[in-house]
Amino acid sequence: MRLFYNLRVRFAECERGQNEVARLAGIAPSTMTNRMTGRQPFNAWEMDAIAGVLDIPREEYGKYFFMPRNLVPKPGGKA
Repeated sequence: MRLFYNLRVRFAECERGQNEVARLAGIAPSTMTNRMTGRQPFNAWEMDAIAGVLDIPREEYGKYFFMPRNLVPKPGGKA
């Protein structure tokens, strides 16, 4: 499964691209790329901002912003 698959599907459901969501959430596109590729984790502010753009309820954050442990990239490696 691709990293943040459910979040990517939500982008499509809302007919928004990754860079557009980043802009609307007040996040730099490069920061969004780092999050979506697993280089850095999302912080709480970013999750709230993205959820606001994509209408994701807080009780569903786990589905969109957290990955199963076996998909988390290892330092210096790939998922």
